[in-house]
Amino acid sequence: MELYTDLIAVVDLEEGDVEEVDIEEEFIEENIGGAAANAALLEEYPGSLILGTGILTGTLFPGSAVGVVTTAKNGTVCHSAFNWFAGPELKLSGFSFVVLKGKAEAPVYLWLHDEIADIETTDLWGKNTWETTDYLRDELGEDRIQTLVIGEGGENQSGASLLINNYWGCDDRNGLASLLGEKNVKAIAMRGMGEIEIADPEAFVSKAEDVLTHLKSKISKKGAPINGLDKITQRYDACFNCPYPCRNFVATGEEEGVVIFGKHLNDLISAGLDIKTAAKTLQECYKLGVNPQYGKDPTSLVSAGLQPVQPLEGKEPWYYTIGVCPILDQFQISTDAVIDIINAGTDLGITKEGLDDVVSRL
Repeated sequence: MELYTDLIAVVDLEEGDVEEVDIEEEFIEENIGGAAANAALLEEYPGSLILGTGILTGTLFPGSAVGVVTTAKNGTVCHSAFNWFAGPELKLSGFSFVVLKGKAEAPVYLWLHDEIADIETTDLWGKNTWETTDYLRDELGEDRIQTLVIGEGGENQSGASLLINNYWGCDDRNGLASLLGEKNVKAIAMRGMGEIEIADPEAFVSKAEDVLTHLKSKISKKGAPINGLDKITQRYDACFNCPYPCRNFVATGEEEGVVIFGKHLNDLISAGLDIKTAAKTLQECYKLGVNPQYGKDPTSLVSAGLQPVQPLEGKEPWYYTIGVCPILDQFQISTDAVIDIINAGTDLGITKEGLDDVVSRL
């Protein structure tokens, strides 16, 4: 199967078993994009938590870092994106999708590598997200392992919980970390050494380069556009194969630094914190696995992480169709260009009507 690795891992946490299911080309053709495929798997495995990758994740298409976590909350299908290098590592581990069913009897972590999915019991419950990531990389012997981790917020099934990718917050606006806590899953560790097949490599690379050239002409800044942030920024960083280094590593005092996610920092600045205090508070939020929008100071944020809370009034679960669409609009990249790239990478023969149909069904 071009642009995807071959397997779906269906993890039965209650039984401690993993079933490896082959990905059918028809399934991908009918469910283009990680959000669409995840939603279809959620329909097949209701009550599960789904991790998935998009058809372009892990390829040379610019910005192809994104994976997606999907579940249903209060009858609504919710998707939360994760990035850095986790999406590509998930796909290249051999599993383009993971289905988490049921609840483990005791805390576990999932280790995905070399087309193997191991369910490991762990005493990491109660550790913060930074300690957990450090432990997994040391225990499994690989510094490049990508992790999705929960902290105290997720362990306590708090509505304020935030899923953490390695050490930093994901774009989780649904408290999906609380569902991992409910399932007794502390972390998911991923390392990919696989390969992605491309139907027409020369055409695919050429079309991806065209999009990259266009994107570079539209990007003029580095990092999060927040006044005063440049004064404490140490360096900039980007996700896998992204031309825009939007993440700021900033100095917070005692520690080496914290990566800033602009929206999270803005939430704290809007609450009245100065730039450096906001950055330090954000670091503590990430260690706890708590969303910073739930408090105005470190004390209230810690409290939010330690007890179940209701979602903020007026905050609806966030979900979207195909995550790339808003980016295409922002940088004026035509849908036809993306369809051409997909068709160069696969033999699916995607059409504009077919892509629109996927969006309408979501």
